[in-house]
Amino acid sequence: MRQIKYSPNELPLRAGWAQEADNVLQQLIAEADPKKRSDIIEANNGLWAEVKAELAKLSNDKCWYTESKQQGTDTDVDHFRPKKRVTELKGNDNPHPGYWWLAFDLANYRFSCIYANRRRRDIESGDVGGKADHFPLVNEENRAWTPDCDCNEEQPLLLDPCKATDVALITFKEDGEAMPRCDKNNRARSFERADISIDLYNINNSVFVRARRELRDRINDLLKDAKRFFKHLETGDATHTHGYARAIEQLLELIDEQAPYSGFCKAYIENHRHEDWLSGAF
Repeated sequence: MRQIKYSPNELPLRAGWAQEADNVLQQLIAEADPKKRSDIIEANNGLWAEVKAELAKLSNDKCWYTESKQQGTDTDVDHFRPKKRVTELKGNDNPHPGYWWLAFDLANYRFSCIYANRRRRDIESGDVGGKADHFPLVNEENRAWTPDCDCNEEQPLLLDPCKATDVALITFKEDGEAMPRCDKNNRARSFERADISIDLYNINNSVFVRARRELRDRINDLLKDAKRFFKHLETGDATHTHGYARAIEQLLELIDEQAPYSGFCKAYIENHRHEDWLSGAF
């Protein structure tokens, strides 16, 4: 996961989009029946579908949660705070109606692949992941229930890809699996947030782990090339100079925030950043 620098107020919109969204919000506020509110939301889902392409541009078509490249695949505009229901309270006597007042709020949108946003069973591992309507909090007493509540009082357990401090809580093993960066004993809450997010965002789905392992192998080849060419840089041989420069350039391309799984690539390469043949390049 890499931070997405998202400024909702700067998102290009067609003329009239904001007014239409506000009109729908007023309908939702005026409607007290949860079922009818849900119908209003579904009847206007084309509004968030319209902005999906612009959201995708912010990450070079990568899912904001998994960093998987989305080309020729189904994608979603995820509502970070679920719009109709909250799974954590679904079985209660008083189920949460969802953050319906944020259904057409640009700040609540995240560009997502279907693996991260919809419940899916991993064919290889059998594990089930996907955010769906989950939105766990540190303290349930602080949950917002109406438009008058302050969502900033909530403490979401799910990491937000738009926050640099959240993204920093996830790192990776060398085998391509995501893991919490913080120690469970010393920073229990940070560990829990990362652990839950890895599960619910399906970050360790076998499809993604396999892709990261392939990148690991490519990185290893480039590191070997860089080290080999570096040894001969002082000979004045142009072949070695160009070879070293190209290996470094390709490594830098892999960790560019717009590249697929660049968070993993960055974490993997950082293990070698103190080598003299990488000094100054990373």
